[in-house]
Amino acid sequence: MLRHHFVIDILFTRSINEKYKKIDGIRNVFFHTKKVSCNDKFSRRLANTQWNKEEIERLSYKYDKTLIIHCSKAFGIESFNPILLDKIVLFPMFLTSAYRRAGEYVPLEYYEAEKRVLTQIKTIITPSIIEKEDIIKDYSANEAKIKVIPRATNIFVNGKKRVKSLNNNIIYISSIKKQKSPEDAILLVQLLKQKGINCHLHIVGSLQDNDIYNNCIKLIIKYSLQNQVSYHGVVSQQILAKLLEQMDINISVSRWETFGRGIVEGLVAGLPTVVLENIKCLRHFIDNNSGLLYAPNLDSMASIIKRLCIDTNYYRNQSANALKLKDVFSIKNQEKLLLQILLT
Repeated sequence: MLRHHFVIDILFTRSINEKYKKIDGIRNVFFHTKKVSCNDKFSRRLANTQWNKEEIERLSYKYDKTLIIHCSKAFGIESFNPILLDKIVLFPMFLTSAYRRAGEYVPLEYYEAEKRVLTQIKTIITPSIIEKEDIIKDYSANEAKIKVIPRATNIFVNGKKRVKSLNNNIIYISSIKKQKSPEDAILLVQLLKQKGINCHLHIVGSLQDNDIYNNCIKLIIKYSLQNQVSYHGVVSQQILAKLLEQMDINISVSRWETFGRGIVEGLVAGLPTVVLENIKCLRHFIDNNSGLLYAPNLDSMASIIKRLCIDTNYYRNQSANALKLKDVFSIKNQEKLLLQILLT
C-alpha cells in the first residue's frame, strides 16, 4: 500500500531472519539485534532503550517520516531534537492499561517510559477509540495528535456468504499467551461437547508462552479432545485465507484487544463471530447487526455457537451481516486515512 507512494526502508530490532532480508516493495531491510536478552519482556524492552534509541536517531536524519511500530521501540526518543520528533509517527500497539486488563503485571518504570514518549511525540495512530481514550486518560496526551485508523485485513481473504455450518469448524486466530486465554478456547470445546455439539477448534498463531501451551495440552488430554483441537502455529497470509474458507465460525476468548484483527478477518471472510463481552474495541466500527455476537461467559458463548451450528437461518443471517464490514476494514480505506496524515 504505502510502497506505491513512498520509498520505504525497514529496520527490524530483532535477530537476523533470512526470510525478511528481501521484502517486495521495500528498498532496504536493516536488522538491529537487541543487545540485552531476558525472558521478561518488560525488562528486556527497558534494557534495550538506549541501544534502540541511538540507532533510530542515527537513521531518522535520512528520512522524511519515521514510523515506529510499538511504543517500547520508541523509548528514549523524547530526548530527540524537535526536527526529528516532528518526523515520527507512532503506532503504540499495546500499552500498560491493555496489559493490565489482560492480567499482566507492568513495572512502574515501563509505564513511565511510555508516558514520556506519548506526551512528547507529535503524531499517534491507533486502531481503536478504546486505545485513544486510554492514551488520553492514562498518559494525559493531547487528544488532537491521536488519529484513529482501523487496521486493514488480510488481502487474500475472500468474503463469501455462508449458508450453514457445514462441519462445525471453529477458528481462533490467537497467539499462545496469557492475554489470549487459549485454555478457555479448549474449555469451550468441552462445553460444546457437553451440549451435544461435535466441533473442531483450529488455533492459529505464534507460540509465546510454553507454560500456557502445556496447560492447553493437559486440558486436551483431560477431556479427550485430541481429535477436536488443532494448533497450526504461524502461517502465511495465503494459508490463513485458505483456512478461513474452510471454517464455519470465528471466535475470540481473549481477555483484551486494542483492535482484534483476528476477529475482523473472520468477519470479513463471512464467518459468524462470537466474542466475550470484555472485547469492546470494535464497538466503534461494528454495530449490533454486523455478524458479531457478544457472550458474557464461556457457557453463554457455547450456547450461541450451538445455535449457529443447528439453526440455518440464524447462521445465514449472521454471515450476511458480517460481510457488510468488508469496506470498513479494507486496504483502500486504510490507505486513504494514512495518506491524509503521512503526506502533511
